Amino acid sequence: MSEGKCEARSGEFEPHKLTFNVDEAVRSDVGTIDSEVSRIMALIKHAAHWDDLEGIQLSLQEALANAVIHGNGCGSAETVRICITVQEQHGILVVVKDSGSGFDPSAIPDPLAEQNLLASHGRGIFLIKQFMDDVWFEFENGTAVYMLKRRRT
Repeated sequence: MSEGKCEARSGEFEPHKLTFNVDEAVRSDVGTIDSEVSRIMALIKHAAHWDDLEGIQLSLQEALANAVIHGNGCGSAETVRICITVQEQHGILVVVKDSGSGFDPSAIPDPLAEQNLLASHGRGIFLIKQFMDDVWFEFENGTAVYMLKRRRT
């Protein structure tokens, strides 16, 4: 993720066809996660007509919580960058980037394994992958999670 710009794989999003774009830094504060997600979702609802906003909202909330808690260690002096690009004909790209050192996605315990079913945490990335069509991570100058939801035709 380059500074100030959302990018999708394989050119799915054409800059001249964007219907909505947000790129901002928010405080790394657990207490503001719900209000930030609500504010951003209101912008998306106003700018685009979309069917699965609940799944997108949950994915954004989980990614932002992971960035604040795990990536930035609840450090209120840190910020989390949120970048959302909507192209009405193709889909929504949501990018959440923290300043953390990263993690190994393959080492995340399976939340459906019997020993993890009653755990109080550990389902965020699993849920994101269930609701979004494509999810990938980049670990350069922090950790960025890219979440793509394609438009169903």
